[in-house]
Amino acid sequence: MTLVMPQEGGRTASFAGQFRRWRFHVLGASFVVLLICQSFMVLDVLADIFYIDLYIPWFDHSLMELIAVIAMTVSLFVLGWILVDHIRQNRRYKETVRTASGQLLKTISRKFDEWKLSESEREIALLLIKGLSVNEIAQIRNTRPGTIKSQSNAIYRKAGLRGRSELVAYFVEDLLAGEKLLPRHG
Repeated sequence: MTLVMPQEGGRTASFAGQFRRWRFHVLGASFVVLLICQSFMVLDVLADIFYIDLYIPWFDHSLMELIAVIAMTVSLFVLGWILVDHIRQNRRYKETVRTASGQLLKTISRKFDEWKLSESEREIALLLIKGLSVNEIAQIRNTRPGTIKSQSNAIYRKAGLRGRSELVAYFVEDLLAGEKLLPRHG
């Protein structure tokens, strides 16, 4: 089982990939532009409230407001684009994780079939893989820890493994390395 992140096709993916690499620079630049424009707008509003004339001889006040509005609009468009890109990327990652989880569960289930585990042993094996202690499993299953230890040993024997760490490693190895499952010890 190899995990591969989905990619968009064609030139769009190339542009999107390059955009993602520069996204933090673009995000920072957009923030700075918005900060400068916001400062100008606040200054302009305060000047209007207190009847202060913000006269700059070499620059028309209306033109400065127009530039600020255009800069804010462009920055908001860029920030919106980054937000939409993050939302799409998040959905793709969630789908990939969902798919990987489903594949892992199928792999585990196939191995449990191969090992001929009973329904009770399957449940205990899954709880062991999830990291629950023998006492926690006994509580969940409303039984005694000795019973869980006995069933755990039966699971390890059927799987040809020496204990919980090998059981977990048997499946995690496949996820981390993207390689075939480890051979059974015997």
